[in-house]
Amino acid sequence: MAGSKRVCPSNNLTYYPQMAPVVITLVTDGARCLLARQSSFPKGLYSALAGFCDIGESVEDAVRREVAEEVGLEVGTLHYSSSQHWPFPNSSLMIACHAAVKPGHTEIQVNQRELEAAAWFSLDEVATALRRKGSFPQQQSGALPLLLPPKLAIAHHMVREWVERQACASLAA
Repeated sequence: MAGSKRVCPSNNLTYYPQMAPVVITLVTDGARCLLARQSSFPKGLYSALAGFCDIGESVEDAVRREVAEEVGLEVGTLHYSSSQHWPFPNSSLMIACHAAVKPGHTEIQVNQRELEAAAWFSLDEVATALRRKGSFPQQQSGALPLLLPPKLAIAHHMVREWVERQACASLAA
């Protein structure tokens, strides 16, 4: 009888809220990270790839399937990063992973049913976006600057983690 439960006052039935596992993955090719956007995102906002785990599917298999489905890339290596409960709009458990594509396999094929756009971003572009605060008007070219998820989102932490790892690697070299 562990865990959260709700009891219906009219018939005394007990309900246990469900939590859906979701993989959220920051894909890299070594020097760049892949970020994507859905049409429902605010203009300029890009994030990590995410999708629900299927019944009986491991986290690793879900990462590989989601990356292949959404951007047509094959994951080489991956590792777990962290997790976050995300109550909106449903109760989800976000399972964050970093994944590297196989060398030489970086051509993105965006699944237009899932995403509006996806692109590779350099360390400089992502680091600049992390330093931004507030909203920003369109640039003279009409393009919006790269915007990242807010600090409370696990995707923000994943991007920051990648930037910090890249910076440490360049110092060590």
